[in-house]
Amino acid sequence: MMNAREAKAAARPPSEEGAVRVVPPVEDMEEGAVVKSAARVLRILEFFDEVQRDARVTEIAAHLKFPQSSTSALLKSLAQLGYLDYDRVRRTFLPTARVALLGTWLKEGPVQDGRLLRLMEDLSEKTHDTIILAVRNGIYAQYIHVIQALTPIRYHVPQGSRRLLAWSGSGFALLTQSADKEIRAVVARTNAEAPEGRTPIDLRATLEHVHQAQRDGYFFSRALVTPGAGAIAVSLPPGLERRNRPMAIVVSGVLEDLERREDQLVSLMQDAVDRYLVTDCG
Repeated sequence: MMNAREAKAAARPPSEEGAVRVVPPVEDMEEGAVVKSAARVLRILEFFDEVQRDARVTEIAAHLKFPQSSTSALLKSLAQLGYLDYDRVRRTFLPTARVALLGTWLKEGPVQDGRLLRLMEDLSEKTHDTIILAVRNGIYAQYIHVIQALTPIRYHVPQGSRRLLAWSGSGFALLTQSADKEIRAVVARTNAEAPEGRTPIDLRATLEHVHQAQRDGYFFSRALVTPGAGAIAVSLPPGLERRNRPMAIVVSGVLEDLERREDQLVSLMQDAVDRYLVTDCG
C-alpha cells in the first residue's frame, strides 16, 4: 500500500535524464574526524528515515556509496543487536521498534509530539519543494531531517549534510539568534579550521547577511553553495529541543523557480511556523 507521497510520485511522469541532481554534502567531515564504522551506522539509519521502507544491501550500499561487503556486515550486526529486522524471503532490512524507542526519553515538545514533522509535511504538500530541518552543530548547519521534492526537475539533498554556519542560507538563519561577538568567533574558528586552499570567510559579509536575515525574518540563498540551487531559510523559535540549539526550516529548490515564488514561499513558511510552533505553544 503506497503512502500519499509515494502515490504522488508514481503519478508523475518519469524524470528527464539528469533532472534529479544530487547536492553533495559539501562540508563532510574530514577523513579521520569520526570513527568510520560509527558514521556509516548512523548514515544507514538516516537512509531508512529518508526512504521509509525496507531495502536490500545492494540498494543501501549504492545509495550511500559504501563498499557492499562492509555494508552487509554492518546491516547483519544491526540485525543481531535488534535494531534491524531481516526478511529472509525478500532479503531486505527494516528498522525495528528499538530504533523508534531510542529518543522517547527526551523532553516533550514540538520534536517529540510531531509538530515539527507535521510542519515540514504541510510545507512539502503546499510547495512541492525540498523541505529541510537544520540545526546548529559547532561551526556547521546540519540537515537532520529532509523531505525530498517530488517534482521532475529537482535537487536531491542528502540527509545529514552540513553547511558552514558562516556561509550558507541555513547558517545565516541559525545565527540570527547570536550576538555579533559570537558570530565573529564562529567566522574566526571556521577560517582557522579551513582546509588548505579554501577562500577565507569574510566577516563583514557574514555579519551583513545575518543582519539582513534578522531584519527580513528569513534569508534567501541564491546559488551561495550549489550553482543553480536556491534556499529560503527561516529561524525557528528557541527552546525546541533539550539543549536549546538554534533550529531553522528551509525550502530548497531550483533557484529560478524559488525567485518567482519568493513572497508566496516566505508567507507559507512563516504561517506554518506560527500555526505549528507559536500558536500551539500559547
